[in-house]
Amino acid sequence: MTDRTDLINQLAASMGAGKFGATKYEESRFDPDTGTLYCNGMVISASVADQAIKYFTNIKKKCDLNEPSSRQMAMIYQCAIEAIKVMQNPKVREFIKDEINKEQQK
Repeated sequence: MTDRTDLINQLAASMGAGKFGATKYEESRFDPDTGTLYCNGMVISASVADQAIKYFTNIKKKCDLNEPSSRQMAMIYQCAIEAIKVMQNPKVREFIKDEINKEQQK
């Protein structure tokens, strides 16, 4: 018997959701063609990622680098900034696209 997730995904696909119907109920994934991240039922577009970089950059500027716990938070914000930038890097996106294509050819 088909499990609940498969049934929901099949219903979503039949209603026109296509290949994106399953993303709400499956693990997170990244679409390298559009730069969109699908996770926890949310669609995080490249423009939202740009907004996140601006947000984390502004918060990081408020950190006092002379105070240890504030410096730790600045490093956490910088980590988020760099992770988003990696996700946006055209070479990384091309690599991910190639890996997806290799997986689909198996």
